[in-house]
Amino acid sequence: MREITPQLDGKLKAHFGDSVARSEPFPVENYNELVRIVAELSYLNRESLLVYRGQARDFLNKAGASSLYPTLYRRNVLSKARVERDFTLLDELSAILVEESKKLDRRAAEELRKRRSLQQAILQHYQVCETPFLDLSLSLRAACSFAQIGTVSRSAAGQSGDSPIGESTSGERVYLYVLALPFPTGGISIDSREEIVSVRLLSACPTLARRPYFQDALLAGTVDISDNYEDKNELDFNRRLVAKFSLPAGGKFWGGSPGQIDAKLLFPSKDEDPMLQPCSTLRSAVASLEGLLFAPVNHGAPGDDEEEARGVSKSFPAETAMSVQDIAYRLRRRLG
Repeated sequence: MREITPQLDGKLKAHFGDSVARSEPFPVENYNELVRIVAELSYLNRESLLVYRGQARDFLNKAGASSLYPTLYRRNVLSKARVERDFTLLDELSAILVEESKKLDRRAAEELRKRRSLQQAILQHYQVCETPFLDLSLSLRAACSFAQIGTVSRSAAGQSGDSPIGESTSGERVYLYVLALPFPTGGISIDSREEIVSVRLLSACPTLARRPYFQDALLAGTVDISDNYEDKNELDFNRRLVAKFSLPAGGKFWGGSPGQIDAKLLFPSKDEDPMLQPCSTLRSAVASLEGLLFAPVNHGAPGDDEEEARGVSKSFPAETAMSVQDIAYRLRRRLG
């Protein structure tokens, strides 16, 4: 994707210098102050749509820069064979998602069948497996809520459970990232100039999916790049950073503001969110074949050098791997 040069006011420009990603996060002490700063950024960067991501940790790469890779690209070793295999498996999982959705609503499943990007975005958003999409939000309040409740507690492919909810693990500060994307032209938008595809789930998803409602979820990925990149860094969304902030972890951040969005609204139950049922079932089936599928990946945005410390597998020997067809067959058997 193309790298941007953010437009900043004097205070932020002095703080971030020539690189937002390599600088320390700018400290902000309350939500109302953050709203005012982001409003100024929106005006200064009015040629782009500003979107947000909240995390309990600021993951750094080997160069000491904040790293915001989609889950599929977060391994240290990213071989062509492994990436090709991952995309083939992702297509199989997408097809199974459509089949499972058909059991709930045939019309919705037919709409889902026509949109490959939407299939992958749902698999990412419901944490079924690794994908080339990064979770973002159009809502500043929702992104801050994610940072506060701690969204780094589940593996996208290696753990079961319906809601990635837990206490913040970062101590006294959590983190908010502001990124610039092209303005969308629809629910699924492709900008070939900026090399970005974005999926706004509220506009693109069938009404089976309720999780995007309060999250105002938007997922973004690169266009026409899977294993044919020259430099892995071109897949890192730190190239689109406008600013990054550190926030107090706890209720004092919200003083005098509308307050944190309740986790039950951000992550509705299976009774309230029909799409959660097939995604949870598929996620459990994927987890049961963990050694044959994707390596476990943290739902946050780890940098290259963070994964080994967390025990994440970095390679998969293709010559000893079970075939994609065999794995898909096993998944379908487990799903009945």
